[in-house]
Amino acid sequence: MSGAAADFTGFPQDGLDFLTTLGTKNKAWFDKNRKTYDTDVVPHAKAFVVDLADQLADRISGGIEGQPKTNGSIAPINNDLRFNPDASPYKDHLMFKFWEGPDKKSAAQLWVRMHPVDGVGFASGIAISDVDAWRTAIDKKGEPFADALSALVKTTKADVVGEGIKRVPKPYPDDHPRADLLRHKGFQVRWIKKTPKSITSARFADWCAKELERTNAVHHWLVDNLV
Repeated sequence: MSGAAADFTGFPQDGLDFLTTLGTKNKAWFDKNRKTYDTDVVPHAKAFVVDLADQLADRISGGIEGQPKTNGSIAPINNDLRFNPDASPYKDHLMFKFWEGPDKKSAAQLWVRMHPVDGVGFASGIAISDVDAWRTAIDKKGEPFADALSALVKTTKADVVGEGIKRVPKPYPDDHPRADLLRHKGFQVRWIKKTPKSITSARFADWCAKELERTNAVHHWLVDNLV
């Protein structure tokens, strides 16, 4: 995708400082300082989505999509207090999502969680809507996926999350070579890197693309077998 926003030149320091501060503020403060958010955060986030989506299409798959808007590839800046009433009303970071598949909710997804100071997180995963299809794929065609996942974890120190049950489901044996994956009801592999100085330059999108490119084999297996 291209042309949906201005060229990405990095996140300006004023915008990064705003995000760091926002996580401790209330709605009155946000409303008063909304101009900074609209000027120094939003347009740069949109440009980042366009740039990174283009790079992911080149580096991983031409089917990867990104939408430079809130509730597209950009998560809302406010926290949903229904699930955590004690949380701050606003996030101190930006969350970006890209996906491949006809239905965004069930597509194979890639994420970037950008905090100005505390690190940049990356993830690949899928919402497992059909557990039986997941288990069949893991059982019959999962060896290359498990190998790719193991290699990704080794190189990035990533965490694998989404395990939903304690025991290997029937009819699979307890000593199944991919017993851990059979127990999953969701799947995500995620890791975090130190926030780079390039966050304020155009090079940041390229740095993120190179990190997510590590998920190539994992992402393609998810698309080929579950989307």
